[in-house]
Amino acid sequence: MIRDQHIPIMTNEILSFINKKKNLSILDCTFGGGGHSKKFLEKGHFVTAIDQDDNSLIFAKQLKKNFPNIIFYKNNFKNIDLLDFDTKKFNFILLDLGFSSNQLDDNDIGLSFKKNSELNMNYLGGDLNAYKIINYYDMEELKRVFYVYGEINQAEKLAKYIINQRSIKKINTNFEFIEVLRESGVNFRSKKIHFATQAFQALRIESNHELENLEIFLKKVHSFFEINAYLAIISFHSLEDRIVKNYFKDNKVKKNNTFQNNKDWGYEILTKKPLTPSKLEVIENNRSRSAKLRVGRFIN
Repeated sequence: MIRDQHIPIMTNEILSFINKKKNLSILDCTFGGGGHSKKFLEKGHFVTAIDQDDNSLIFAKQLKKNFPNIIFYKNNFKNIDLLDFDTKKFNFILLDLGFSSNQLDDNDIGLSFKKNSELNMNYLGGDLNAYKIINYYDMEELKRVFYVYGEINQAEKLAKYIINQRSIKKINTNFEFIEVLRESGVNFRSKKIHFATQAFQALRIESNHELENLEIFLKKVHSFFEINAYLAIISFHSLEDRIVKNYFKDNKVKKNNTFQNNKDWGYEILTKKPLTPSKLEVIENNRSRSAKLRVGRFIN
């Protein structure tokens, strides 16, 4: 079932960078349920939106009925250079790396460890999914996935146990995989989150090439800015945030107005430390609790 537009995260913080500006050209690279785009449109800005999800196209059509200043492109944000935008340069570009409520609640995708579903976790429609990773990756590949993307210290122990269990019976569902995690004897460290969180994160990142997509996007995005435009990125785990942090750091404007990257462009970093949701927002929308927002102003 398609839900109404989801609750957008950290809208007050995002809008604070452009509160006094009018008629901006904004690129929303991850439209999702349209929450952020709607806020921009309500302020009178012009929005170009991108998303690969079929549901997002439906939301965009609904939004356009009340706000004609939106154009939607069904694609992945990593392909930003392949889209024939009506507007070639933007004043503000937003990349929200979270998921819409529809994706999180879609049992066919199976991102949740709270509901049982067939092992999948691929929300982009590619060939790779959690079932193939769990049942067919060799030990070194499994170890890499869980150590690099799940930051699980005992990744090798987990990989060996999975291979042992799948030799007895294929692991088919989320709940079956959770039971494997439970019986593996691996210490998943954190008591603040569900013990399966790290492993699910690892499978989701691998299935959708999430970090690679982010890095591809960051190599291209500077070509789409007007002078003094803003780049705002919301990440949800340390691996994403580290990539974003290093991107801004590697491309910052130095004090003598030269560029760190020895190119003819760079960023004034406007968030020395990432902004996080207010306590009230976390209470009202628990899915915002791990969000981190970094913003830079483009200079060339």
